Amino acid sequence: MKLKIYLSAFVFLFSFAALMSQNEDIAKANSLYKKTDYQGAAMLYEDVVTRYGVSPELYYNIGNAYYKAGEVGRSILNYERALRLSPTYDDAKANLELAQTKVVDNIVQVPPFFVKRWVNSIIKLLGVDQWYIISVIIFVITLLSFLYFVFGNNLIIRRFSFYGAFVLLVLTFITAVFGLVRRSELTNHNQAIIMVGTVVAKSSPDKSGTDLFQLHEGTKVLIKSDLDQWTEIVVGNGNIGWLETKMIEKI
Repeated sequence: MKLKIYLSAFVFLFSFAALMSQNEDIAKANSLYKKTDYQGAAMLYEDVVTRYGVSPELYYNIGNAYYKAGEVGRSILNYERALRLSPTYDDAKANLELAQTKVVDNIVQVPPFFVKRWVNSIIKLLGVDQWYIISVIIFVITLLSFLYFVFGNNLIIRRFSFYGAFVLLVLTFITAVFGLVRRSELTNHNQAIIMVGTVVAKSSPDKSGTDLFQLHEGTKVLIKSDLDQWTEIVVGNGNIGWLETKMIEKI
């Protein structure tokens, strides 16, 4: 029993010390930012992410520091990362839109079907755990409705319970799928940002391939496949080409 108490106390003290150290590093980074040492602030924020873990706020701060330092690609990358974790982060959205005005490429995006846009906007309202919790709650209510249908006395309520259980079962499935989609968005890094000034997409994964089109720092692309040191990308207007992997960084 004493051993458990000592271990619990040790874990608490270790976690508290880590939190204090993290807060100190963030405070140092904030101080560098205020002193207009934006590169130093960005590097220190990134060190905090590496040592203590990710958060939307840290990615947002990194994006701000890089934007002030004039590194558009890295600022967009980190705003996008903040929005991956928290799609409703309004400050990150606003600053991302501001940073995107600095991107040279004016690519007309091919808009997805309106139903897909509508569903995606709903999915991004909540996180993975929240969708799973909702799914479990609805499933429990589904079971209760079905049990009343089987054992209830009131015929009218039993009928409503049957149809209600069917509808709730469908909602259980839908919310569970929404949770899986959100998890996939967080784990499958199939989007990237161009990180160098100007790149030329090739027709094949080789420097001798035919030049297809140019892209510039900050442009967002979809990763289609990888081959050795090359990545096949899809641009928002549907153009497809190959870039050296070192020229992009995954969101």
